This record gives sequence, structure tokens and C-alpha cells, in this order.
Amino acid sequence: MKKLLLMIAFVFALTMIVQPVLADDIDEYVKLIKSDIRANAKEIITKGMVTFTNEEATRFWPVYDAYMKELGNFMDARVALLKDYADNYDKMTDAKAQELLNRRFDHLRLRRKLDEDYRGKFAQTLSPRRLVRFYQIQHELEVLLELSLVSQVPKMKWWGE
Repeated sequence: MKKLLLMIAFVFALTMIVQPVLADDIDEYVKLIKSDIRANAKEIITKGMVTFTNEEATRFWPVYDAYMKELGNFMDARVALLKDYADNYDKMTDAKAQELLNRRFDHLRLRRKLDEDYRGKFAQTLSPRRLVRFYQIQHELEVLLELSLVSQVPKMKWWGE
């Protein structure tokens, strides 16, 4: 928990220093974040699980890799949505704002379905308590990723020109 709080504090400090990214920079920024998360995710999960037996690891990691591949598709869709938002930021209409919002909710619904589909697969690899622990660690990683991404995007202008 202490480590998580330090990571969150670091992300907030970083967001105070860095200016919001422009549409052209989003792809590069996301590539950096994704590569950092991917590079460290398995290590973080392994350490967080404390005792990962060889048998558990043999069953778990293939499911996790497949899950992360599909999750990557959601990240790509999220980036496309943010790019569309950034491209239309100065000329945003109510119709475009509604379209973006609808796409975001569709994305969240499909993401929830992915988690529901994989929950059973993960349950075949870990005991219920260990499964809960995995989801806690995975959620922490995803929240940090989302926070680092959205903190770089300016808020919607609501006033007229």
C-alpha cells in the first residue's frame, strides 16, 4: 500500500510539471507508457503475488499474456478516442462531444465484458483469494496508466467562443 501511495504521489507530481500533450504527441507518449508498464508488469505482479509456484505460473502467464494482448486493443481504442478529442478540441461541437462520450461508454462496456470473459479463465489458474490479489495488483497498474494518460489531456471547454 505504501508503495502504491508513493507511485500515485509521483504521478501527481509529474502531472504538475508536464504540460498537456498535443494530438501529435499522444502516440509517442502512450508508446512510452505502454512499454514501461509492459516491461514491469510481470515483475510487479510476480512480486505482488509473493509466492507464485511454478505450477501456478505455468497456468497463469499464458492466460495473462492473452489478456494483455486483448487489453492492448482497448488501449489503442482509448488512444484513438483521445486523439479524436485532441483533433477537435478547438472546434468541438455538441454533436462531436456526444459522439466521443458515446464511444467512451461503449469502450467501457466492452472492457467490462473482456474482464468478465477472462475472470473464468484466470479462476482456472489461481485460487479465489489469489485471484482477488491479482486483480487488485492489475487494477493498480491500470489506474496508474489511465491517470498518467488522462492527466496529459486538457479538460473540455464548456463555454462559447
